[in-house]
Amino acid sequence: MRITIKKSIYIAVTMVILLILTVIILTFMRIDRKVIVPGTFTYRNVSPLIIEESGFLEKIYKTENSEVLTGDTILVLRNEDIDIEILNSNNKIMIYKLELQEILQIKELDVNLSSYDTSKLKEQLKVKVAEAEYFKSILKDKTDLYANKIISKDEFEEANLNVKQNDMEIKSIEIQLNGLNKQLQKLDASAFLNYKLKQKELDVEQDRLEYLTKRKRMLTIVSKTDGKLMSGRLENSLNVFFSKGDKIGDVISYDKIDFTGYASGADIIRIKEGQISYFNVDTFRGKDFVQGKVKRIGLKTETFNGIIAYPIEIEVTSTEFFDRGRKRYIHAGVTGEAVIITEEDLPILYLLWERVVKYADIN
Repeated sequence: MRITIKKSIYIAVTMVILLILTVIILTFMRIDRKVIVPGTFTYRNVSPLIIEESGFLEKIYKTENSEVLTGDTILVLRNEDIDIEILNSNNKIMIYKLELQEILQIKELDVNLSSYDTSKLKEQLKVKVAEAEYFKSILKDKTDLYANKIISKDEFEEANLNVKQNDMEIKSIEIQLNGLNKQLQKLDASAFLNYKLKQKELDVEQDRLEYLTKRKRMLTIVSKTDGKLMSGRLENSLNVFFSKGDKIGDVISYDKIDFTGYASGADIIRIKEGQISYFNVDTFRGKDFVQGKVKRIGLKTETFNGIIAYPIEIEVTSTEFFDRGRKRYIHAGVTGEAVIITEEDLPILYLLWERVVKYADIN
């Protein structure tokens, strides 16, 4: 076939136009860059029911497959040893309180008696001081009279003796007052010490009662989340002994499910918290309408299906697919793939250019 120059120009122009259109299309066409990680759906809220205090099963409030709310009582255990200890502790506390009241009453009585004796001696001292002034004035007068030989020596010495005797009585009363004051101080110190020691014993016993009461409350097992009770150990278990640490079942929230995926070392560097994802689920093969969001990225590797990978926790946001009233629904244990969108709306031309640069660097 003969190709003329004119046809050659037409062909060249057409190819240029096609090339320009291709560049324009590739410029405006965009795709998402993704990472696909395999994994399994798991229940987000699985609250284990653990026995916190040993005892015999006394009463069952919820049975297998019962719907429970947060705070609902599941069962109650019985521990007679704790009941006896609580009773004894209450008795000790009552006795300590009575002893404290007795210490205060005795102290008040002793103080009242000492105060009475002190007041009485002060009155006597006041009288003796007044008598001393009187006897001293008499002695002064008789001293002048005796000097002028108006009275006899016996009368003078009698006046002098009254003064000295009165001074001795004043000193005796002062000594008694000092003794009573010291005794009162010792009484205050002793009563204070006894009161403090007894108060300390009371505080220790009250702390012990609080601890025992806490152990008593632990005999009541309550649900810590909303969900369904799954337990095969409660049937025909009345009066059966359970030890501390025994697991009797779980409360599972079926409406809250996460996806645990496992990413390779090459993919983990592209995954960040908050990235959007969707899932290809075995029971919904070919469907990608179940949405999710990366919630947590593991820092240590784990083994999954014989491969060492990093765990990725993805929160499933399409909760309607957990509804067990649907014909098909997602439940824990379902396997699938999480498609994590690491970069959005990337131009295809940019990706092609990135490939060319990478190939050039290699070669």
